[in-house]
Amino acid sequence: MCGISPDEFRTHLEWLRDHGWQCIPLSKAVDYVKGRGDVPEKAYALTFEDAFLDHWVHAAPLLREFGLKAAFTCVTAFLHDGPCRPDSTTPGADLRALPISRDAWPLATDRNDPSGFMNRFELRILTEEQGHELVGGTHTRQACFVSDRASERRSKSEAGPEDVADAGAQEDSPLYPTGSAYAHDGYWQAGDEQFGKPLVRRKTEERIEFCLREFLLCRERLEEITGQPSRVMAWPWGEFDEVAVEMAALAGYEAALSFQRGPNDPTTRPYAMCRIRMQGGETVRELGRRMRTASSPTLSRMFRRRTGWVPLARV
Repeated sequence: MCGISPDEFRTHLEWLRDHGWQCIPLSKAVDYVKGRGDVPEKAYALTFEDAFLDHWVHAAPLLREFGLKAAFTCVTAFLHDGPCRPDSTTPGADLRALPISRDAWPLATDRNDPSGFMNRFELRILTEEQGHELVGGTHTRQACFVSDRASERRSKSEAGPEDVADAGAQEDSPLYPTGSAYAHDGYWQAGDEQFGKPLVRRKTEERIEFCLREFLLCRERLEEITGQPSRVMAWPWGEFDEVAVEMAALAGYEAALSFQRGPNDPTTRPYAMCRIRMQGGETVRELGRRMRTASSPTLSRMFRRRTGWVPLARV
């Protein structure tokens, strides 16, 4: 589950329960931000990035055990058909042969094998039988080069835009700084060859067409699974700007999830809803610290100043 073990996830859920936090559906959080309805004082919504098979195998059973509902972000280019695979509650199931989240992106991008993500059958069970929600993760989660000046690859513990942009690159190919293709006009290889030719900057008009096509296709494919309007999308790697926001609204999304930290309330911009990220090896003490920071507008502002992290545009 993006590095979080089932035991760690269980301790996080227990801590939230024992400290009076109440899990609400993401759709209810969106309604609250948009001024429709109210939520408990200590409310939170659970989201999972990329709808990895690990979420089906390990997270969904724990959510059932705790009686919680969550939202799963889907990159719709990797939707595929197949049978319902076993989970951690399946008697006698050998889960060792199933792909894990760490391998899902390399399998999909390098081998055209999407089996590390949940399939349509599993997603339908999550939504129709277990009451969870799906969030648009764009169609391809495309990265781009944000500069034409070569740089060293950054070391990261999880899949980032550089991993997507550099997929298939030769070992001696130059490395360029990367980011979300939805938030940057970006630079691309000229001609049909992927590598070895000069980078050319994409026009903003081209990005507008790209964003709208990606957002619409993602939304349509998710609605085919759920039979319900797809209301929310998540910004790849948390990056967005005014162009991306305008295209998300035009594609029919009511809100979007960022990685900006802070409380969500009716003053929150719907296309920049705040979240905190939890990864493997982070204790419940760290979870508590992040929840306290995110719950406080003052502490959230101090966190952003200290880290230097801000969204590309405040909209």
